[in-house]
Amino acid sequence: MKVFTTLGTAVRTIHEGGIVVRFGVAIGMVAIATLVNLLAWPQGSDQDAHYFALVAAVLISALHGGLGPGLFATALATLSSSYFTLLPQFSLRVTAPGAAERLVVFIIEAVLLNLVAHVIRKHHKSTTPNVGLQRYLAIPLAVSAATVPKLVYPQLALELPFAFDYAAVFACAWIGGLAPGIAATALLAGITKFLFLEPIYSLSVVSQVETIRVGLFVGEGLLLVLLGDSHVRLKSFAAKVSTRARTYMGAALDKEMSNAAIRAVSRDTVWEWKLDTGEITRTPSWQDRISIALPTRESFESWVQRIHPDDRGATVTRIQQAIEEGREEFQYMYRLRAPSGTFLSVWDHAFIVRGGNWEVLRVIGRSSELPSSRVSET
Repeated sequence: MKVFTTLGTAVRTIHEGGIVVRFGVAIGMVAIATLVNLLAWPQGSDQDAHYFALVAAVLISALHGGLGPGLFATALATLSSSYFTLLPQFSLRVTAPGAAERLVVFIIEAVLLNLVAHVIRKHHKSTTPNVGLQRYLAIPLAVSAATVPKLVYPQLALELPFAFDYAAVFACAWIGGLAPGIAATALLAGITKFLFLEPIYSLSVVSQVETIRVGLFVGEGLLLVLLGDSHVRLKSFAAKVSTRARTYMGAALDKEMSNAAIRAVSRDTVWEWKLDTGEITRTPSWQDRISIALPTRESFESWVQRIHPDDRGATVTRIQQAIEEGREEFQYMYRLRAPSGTFLSVWDHAFIVRGGNWEVLRVIGRSSELPSSRVSET
């Protein structure tokens, strides 16, 4: 029984960690690449074009799942190429001249892509930007991944001496920033000239055509470095803006919730009367009867008309006396007509805001229904 419990715990741990999903993606990607190759070459083939789909499958698996699923996808892709595509088909033997060597090159290239993907994932998961020598970690991996295929396939180096170099430069700039991108550009320009451009094994440029080719690569490489470095800075800027926006939004929501809680607890309607315009604006409480009886905006004259006729004169006189006597705070009670025609007993607590010359600017107060309030007849 203990064994089954241990196995169940292990299975749950695997599922929670996403291991099954990551390796499942690797299997799915290689299966799709194999299907594409079978549709393109149903009778099998020794052409190198079938490696394109397998390389894409390995790269996606490594970027999604990490180093383990990427290497697992590399092994599956190797078996797929040997069994389903390379001649003789449906056999793990490879008999075509040079096919075994190209399969080994594919394995090396796939392993290098796994290492590059691992560096990219580690860079994205880090909470702080890479500093110091860590920024240059991707340079040897990217430069090797761009150079090895041309060493194995001299024809590729002859026709496309700068193949894969642009991707390597952009990857270094994307991961490490400006300085690693420039360093990768200079290193790849020197390696390509030394190994693949005439005269071989020399850094001297004797041909005008070769000079233009090297110059174009350096110029385009620096442009890619700027683009890659801008991507990093743009991502950092977007992260800061997003964090700041979430902070502001959280503060605004917290303030709104606090205001709503205060209104719910106090059950008072807060209002402001601007004497220059004569308009009264209110902040309603939590569904109290005063909030229902009064609109959020109305004129002072309209509010006076809502007061009970027996209380109207005394209430207006009370307000006028407080203003003329220079008081800052006063209170009064009155009966307020509700929309149904009934009256509520209301208590107002008001504060007078004055200017530099003691001129009244506005009156701020709160209205609350008296606990002993009873609905009376019209």
